[in-house]
This record gives sequence, structure tokens and C-alpha cells, in this order.
Amino acid sequence: MLRIHQPPAGEGCDAFFQVTIAGERAYPWFCRVSAMPYNTPWPGRQRPLDQTEEASFLSFEMDAPVEMTLLASRDFSECTVRPLSRGIQPRVQGREIRLEIAQCGHYTVELDGWHHALHIFANPLTDFGVDKSAANVRYLAPGVHEGDLELRDGETLFLEGGAVLYGSVTAIHKKNVRIVGYGVIDGSREVRTDETPLLPWNLEGTEDLRDEATLRRHLSEKRVLKGCVRLYSCENCQVAGVITRDSATFSMIFADCARIDCEWAKTIGMWRYNSDGIDLFNSHHVRVANCFLRDFDDCVVLKAIKGWDAANVHHVTVTGCTVWCDWARCLEVGEETCADEYYDILWEDCDLIHGSFIFLEIRDGDRAWVHDMLVRNIRCECSPYDLPPVFQSDMAAPYPGFGKSYQPELIVSHIQDGPWSNDHILGKVTDVRFENIFVSCSADAPMPRSRLTGAAEGHGTSRLTIDGVFRNGTRLRPREIPLEKSEFDHDIQVK
Repeated sequence: MLRIHQPPAGEGCDAFFQVTIAGERAYPWFCRVSAMPYNTPWPGRQRPLDQTEEASFLSFEMDAPVEMTLLASRDFSECTVRPLSRGIQPRVQGREIRLEIAQCGHYTVELDGWHHALHIFANPLTDFGVDKSAANVRYLAPGVHEGDLELRDGETLFLEGGAVLYGSVTAIHKKNVRIVGYGVIDGSREVRTDETPLLPWNLEGTEDLRDEATLRRHLSEKRVLKGCVRLYSCENCQVAGVITRDSATFSMIFADCARIDCEWAKTIGMWRYNSDGIDLFNSHHVRVANCFLRDFDDCVVLKAIKGWDAANVHHVTVTGCTVWCDWARCLEVGEETCADEYYDILWEDCDLIHGSFIFLEIRDGDRAWVHDMLVRNIRCECSPYDLPPVFQSDMAAPYPGFGKSYQPELIVSHIQDGPWSNDHILGKVTDVRFENIFVSCSADAPMPRSRLTGAAEGHGTSRLTIDGVFRNGTRLRPREIPLEKSEFDHDIQVK
């Protein structure tokens, strides 16, 4: 069975591709994305549109392989379907592209590089076990909806595929909340200014944001941005299927939460400053699975924030995700690490199809002891079309990176007291294992470098193992893996 989620009037984008799926016309959705990795600290106004470009995405459900036909609006010489690990070979004749989607997942179709890509969300066929008429269900049918929603204990928000909610969804100190469905939560109505902070935090550490009354007062008085999804101090909750688009801040935040299951969610159209994907603040027993993230900042990041910092970060799994980072890091610990410990962290079986600064990083900028972490079966794709990230100091200056080659770093563990540090107490990293890390790159490209940067004796990385790094399918010998380390990093094994 095939179920296509068609965009409501005004939401479509047919400028780049005409699409049929199993013979049925499918209309791509509009999204705006970054056109270049050009960034600056918040300058008091939003990022200019001339640093962005239009792109599109498709969303559908399937329970059997489907044949897709795409008709491009322009001539091209190269068509790439990512993730490369899926092995999809498009059949091209002129401007027509045919491909088979054999299994559910997230894909991109890129013509002569990544500009104006088509993003394909091939979802499992499901009704999420929701009775749309039940008293505890808020149901949003296909079409356009407006407003910010706050959910109650035991409540389910069901966004049908084809629904668009212009607003945000929040739950505070709630249990058994569900945000499910293949609809879109669009944050573009929200405007960031100098008076609207990105997130709730208290740099002086005088407020306990785990207290509900304190948090609510803080959110109101500080006029904190709402983003697309916010779960504060929630337990036993699920976010599944939803597409978040065009947030003015971090797209999804799970803060001081326990037992959160986030699966088959997508972040797309994130072009604004600091438009992270999924951020976990001082949370534990969290699963992020089979998600797609394309963001103009960190995509999945495990933070610990002042005001929440009595709680540690632990038992976090990120698995089966497809990640495209337009700026910063694909998968990251840090940089704000205001907690005593991070532990029992697993990143596995992810495709990092485009990177920016770093594919995989532990960036310990505060007091945390990060330990007992496993990163395995991660596939990192480098492209000859990748552009170097540049910090913009002159807001009138054009991006200077076009035509320059670039590769992200592969693995970094970095301890610092840096510009985003709040504790100003150095942390440390121990007992971390990287296993089976795969790199795809051009034959003539250099191998991406890795780096360990300790800050002082006792505040570096120790007992770290890298076991199995592969370049284009060939396992590298230890001496073929470029790795720098400081005098403060000890007991490092490369196999």
C-alpha cells in the first residue's frame, strides 16, 4: 500500500522536480535551506535570504517497494542518491530519473552537487495506534492550522500526513504525552530578536529550571523562543513521524526528561541562525531512532545547561539516523556540558551524508566527566562539492568559500573552557570506543583527520579506542588514520 502526503495549497514546490510514485503524481513540499556554510554569532537580525536557497521534500508511507520517476527542470550530468550505503543506482535518460525505493528510510536526490536537493521521506505505513475520536486526542486533519499548543498528561497530538501546524507544541512536567503523525510543525511565524533568548537557561545558576513554577515564570519573563517541539521535565513520552520545519531556534528540545522515544521524526528547512535539530538537555533514557536531520547548526547534540544542571545525561541512544549538517557538527556531545556526568551513550548505524566542521565530536566545555560511550557502524560521506565553513565578520561581505575544496574532521574529542562554557571547570573524557567508522570520499581526496585536544593534565581524553576505520570499503592500518593528540591525552589505542 502507498499513501502519499500531498501539500496543502501554497505549500508545494514544483520548481525543481515533477514526481510520480508507483504511477501516482506526488507534489513536492517547499523548504528553504542554507546555500552556503556562512555563519556569525547572533548579529541582532536574522540571516539574509541571499545565503539560502529553495529546496523540496516528499513524504509518503509504504509497505512494499515503490518505483519513482522524477523529471528534473534542468539539464544535469550527475545524479547521486544518498545515503550511499543504500546502494540506489538511479536510471537516467535525459532529464528523467527512475529509482526504486526498496525500504523505508530517508533519501536525497542531488544533481551536480547538493544544491536544490530533493529530500525523500519514505515512512512506514501506520496509524500510530491512534483513535482520532478519543477524548485524549487532538487531531489535526490535512490542511493548514495555526497556533501554539500545550499538551496535558496522557494527551496525544496526531498530525495527519498533509497537515501543517504553524506554531509550536509544548509539554511541561507531563507524563505519557505523544506527538505523532506525518504532518508538519512549522516554526516560521516566530521572530527572533535581541529580546527573545534561544532557550531557557540561567547563566548565574540561581534558578532551578526543573521547578515548574520557576520555569514557567522564566519562559514568560524572558520571552524565550518556542521552536517547534519542547518537552520540559516530561516522562514516558513519544515523538514519532512528525516533520519540523523552519525554526527560529533549536527545532526540538527535550530538557530534564526521562524515557523519551523519538523516532521517524524529521528536521528540514533549518536555515536560520542556531537552528539545531534535536537537543537533549540533562535528560536520560532517551532514544532517537530512524530520524532525518538537516540543520544549520548541530543536528543531534547532547547538552547540559545551567539551570538544569543537577541532572546528568545518561542512557541515550542515537540509532539509524540520516544526518545532513549545513553548519557545525552532525553528532555531538557539548559544548555546554553543565552536569557531573555523561555516561552510557550509544551512537550507532547512522549515515552522515553531509558534514560541516566535524562528523563526530565530544566537546566538553564545562565540568562533565564523559565516559562509557560507544560509537559504532557510522557511515560518513565526503563530497567534492562540500564547501568550507566560514565565520562572517563583515555582514556585507560575500561568502568567500566557493570553488575551494573542503573535508570535515572525522572524530574529535576536545576539552576546553571556551566561549560557551558556564561552569569554567574543566571536564574529562574516558572509556570511549569508536568501532567501524566508514568514510566515502573521492579517490584523490585526503583522508579526513581526527583530533584529541586535552586542556590540562587530568583534563584530557584517556582510554579511548578506535577499532576499524574504513575508506571506500577498505580497512585502514593504524598509521593510515590521521590522528593528532595532545600531551594530555593518554592510553589511546588505534587498531
